[in-house]
Amino acid sequence: MKTDTKEYRGVYGIVVRHPRLILAMALLISLLAIVVTKQRLQFLTGRDQLMPANTSFNRDYRAYRAEFGDQEEIAVVIESSDSALAGRFGERLAERLTADRKHFREVFFPFGLPFFQQNGLLLMPREELATFTANLTKAAPTLKALAAAPSVQTLFTHLTGEMDGLLAAPAASAEQKRLDRLVFMLGALGDGIGSFTTGGGAGLSLESVMFRRADGSESSFAAAGRQQVLTVLPVKDESSFMQSAAAIATLRAEIASLRKLPEFAGVSVGITGTPVLEHEEMVTSERDITLATAITIILTVILLLVAFRGVLNTVAAMLALGVAICCSFGFATLAIGHLNILSSVFAVMLIGIGIEYGIQVILRMQEELGRGAGKNEALRIALARNGWAITMAAATVAAAFATFAFTDFKGIAELGIIAAGGVVICVIVTFTVLPALLVLFGTGDRGLGTGEKQKPSTIHHSPFTEGAARVLFGRPRAVLAVALVLSLACVYPLARSEFDYNLMNLQARGGESVTYAYKLMRSKENAGYFAVVMAATEAEAAEKARRLEKLPTVDHVVWARTFVPDDQAEKLRNLATARQALDGIKTVPYEEDLRLMELPSVFEDFRARVVKLKSRLEQEKRPEAKPVGTFLATLDRFFASLEKKKDTTAVGMLKDFQGGMFAEMPGRIAMLRQSLAASPVQAADVPPQLMQRFIGKTGKYLLQVAPKEEIFAREPLKRFLDDVRSVDPAATGEPVMVYESMTVLRDSYRNAFFYAIAAIAAILLIAFRSVRYALIGLVPLAVGLLFMVAGMGLFGISFNSANVIVLPLVLGIAVDSGIYLINRYRREDETPRQVVLSSTGVGVFLNTLTIMASFGALMVARHQGVFSIGAVMCLGMVACQIAFIVVLPAVLELAGKK
Repeated sequence: MKTDTKEYRGVYGIVVRHPRLILAMALLISLLAIVVTKQRLQFLTGRDQLMPANTSFNRDYRAYRAEFGDQEEIAVVIESSDSALAGRFGERLAERLTADRKHFREVFFPFGLPFFQQNGLLLMPREELATFTANLTKAAPTLKALAAAPSVQTLFTHLTGEMDGLLAAPAASAEQKRLDRLVFMLGALGDGIGSFTTGGGAGLSLESVMFRRADGSESSFAAAGRQQVLTVLPVKDESSFMQSAAAIATLRAEIASLRKLPEFAGVSVGITGTPVLEHEEMVTSERDITLATAITIILTVILLLVAFRGVLNTVAAMLALGVAICCSFGFATLAIGHLNILSSVFAVMLIGIGIEYGIQVILRMQEELGRGAGKNEALRIALARNGWAITMAAATVAAAFATFAFTDFKGIAELGIIAAGGVVICVIVTFTVLPALLVLFGTGDRGLGTGEKQKPSTIHHSPFTEGAARVLFGRPRAVLAVALVLSLACVYPLARSEFDYNLMNLQARGGESVTYAYKLMRSKENAGYFAVVMAATEAEAAEKARRLEKLPTVDHVVWARTFVPDDQAEKLRNLATARQALDGIKTVPYEEDLRLMELPSVFEDFRARVVKLKSRLEQEKRPEAKPVGTFLATLDRFFASLEKKKDTTAVGMLKDFQGGMFAEMPGRIAMLRQSLAASPVQAADVPPQLMQRFIGKTGKYLLQVAPKEEIFAREPLKRFLDDVRSVDPAATGEPVMVYESMTVLRDSYRNAFFYAIAAIAAILLIAFRSVRYALIGLVPLAVGLLFMVAGMGLFGISFNSANVIVLPLVLGIAVDSGIYLINRYRREDETPRQVVLSSTGVGVFLNTLTIMASFGALMVARHQGVFSIGAVMCLGMVACQIAFIVVLPAVLELAGKK
């Protein structure tokens, strides 16, 4: 006999009598939402659009951008042991990019400017230029011999002769210069041989000879030559979620094309900079979230199939969820009009959050069917008994999201509004669309859709379940004592928890843009991450530069007058001395003539002289014995590698060794002569292309302040900014924006967390109409949060700008378990143990699994920020689930039902 639907009243009565009308309306609204979303929803990609507009740091940044334009450049890092080769690659790439106005607004390559080619030596520090002159003077005799006959034989024969002359003469102070010159050349050759053996460069180069500090390390000038930077301003597509995608793709294609050319073998190139970092982050996170969404849907369907033991109920739940998500997108379009980087993930959240309400309804419906109720009556009871709990549970989640709206961070506030609205929509769908689907398609058990009563059944538990229940629920005092001890132990990791400011830790591990960002940060010559200070006049800029360079955290300051060298009179005298040393050197074209038959005896004689020189220096207890001994060890390794490959690649190895040293020597010496011919530099000599980067539209001066240490982490970043702001409180730039935005974001989520606690406490009071039960509901929540933070410490996970969103969410989602369990405990004549083992308890457990499926799927992500969201959320749900399933029943048992 079918149930008379006329006896049902209210919303359920309408649904049960007109399910097809309800579904038709739901389908129509969903289609309208999809159309509106497709036509009107926009995407905001700029991170500055997510932050509060009226903060002082944002105003300072906007003023800087207004004066100097868009400075978010792509940095192309070109590396080679051969600085000239790196320079040629950069020049060729700059030519190609400059011709492509469709993708690149501006291309800047300092090495390619004649100004730096002519005056580069004058820009060296005074001490390094003096060392350069001394080095060239020492190397001049060897260079003269090699320029006339560039070959391996010449190099080793000349140095053998130098050692013979030294060994033949008696020890005297007059020979000290000769010894210094010889030890210097052996040191340079040893470094070159070591570099060649490891595949890193030529056996001997002008750079390794001339640009060596007194301690043997390379000078800043040499380091800048090995790592050169070309910067590009991309043309951005403002309508795209990834504005620089086309420019980045074109740039990478051009780089790949050039690297395929044989002439650029040995050049490594990578790109970084804010546009590339943001692009790679968006590409990686988009791919990760798409994969995670698919995994979430699959896992959720599997869980529902297992829980409901039927296909139709699962289909009904997923269709209702689909309607809710479509309508939520429509709400986001109408309420906000756009999505940002943060709010774009709300759909993934709703999959796990929105399905829980349907789970409670369907499981309770199946329980009532098992007790003998008819389908429609079972559905009515499920809605009546769970309706209030579902409403209050949804209210806690919506409140947790809604608290975001009261924060100062615009991106978070928009996420809160959109997600809170989505939760409300999920509840409305649960009370309308889901019942209509269940009325039409049935219960997932026998007699689907008939409205007839099902055969009564009872819930059975296995012996294992019974045994576990006795342990967990039979000793409430012991459970609470253990929970208290563990909670106290969790206070320590809570006190040590930190917020990670390092945005590099959010990117995919090993990404090119991250790798090269660190390389630039560690390169003092090419620091790509600097603070910005502005000055109204040249005098003010000079004074600020002077004060900034005295700060302990500042490495150097670059501004317009940086390119007018200091101490020019003394530097020009050094260059004149260097020109004299180079005057007698006449070059001839390089010819590959190894004369292989002569090499063994040349090498043998050379090594024998090195051994004799080392022995004599040791006998005389001279300090030069140590570097000569070091060179001998390097030489022996080189000869051993040649011997090992004598039957295979030794000849090719020697050709590469000789060609790497001497093929480019005539051109290098010519370039060196040009650099040595530098003349005094005035401000008017600085090219406009360079000057316009440091003088703004209204004549203000720009100072780029490079840090002395790596400043991606919070503490060194704060020290650096505190120092810079002591000179200019309005200092800005990328480091300032990162520090301030991370601080605002951290504080916003922290405030949202406390707002959420207050909102949840108020909702618990409304839900239970009892201070006592509201407090009981908060106890396991506090325990679960402590367990979560301890788990993060155990697994080495810090709060960051991505996963901090989880904290208020865990509050709102986890407390739902308490609402469902306490609501049933108060309404039904059951013990806490019976409540946990009922369909409500099973539903709570299943809710947790679906949330973990939704967020845990994010752990497949390569993007570390997305991964950390999933990891922290899973930790939070597991911790809070344990607290609500184990601690809450113990509290209820001891408190008693009053």
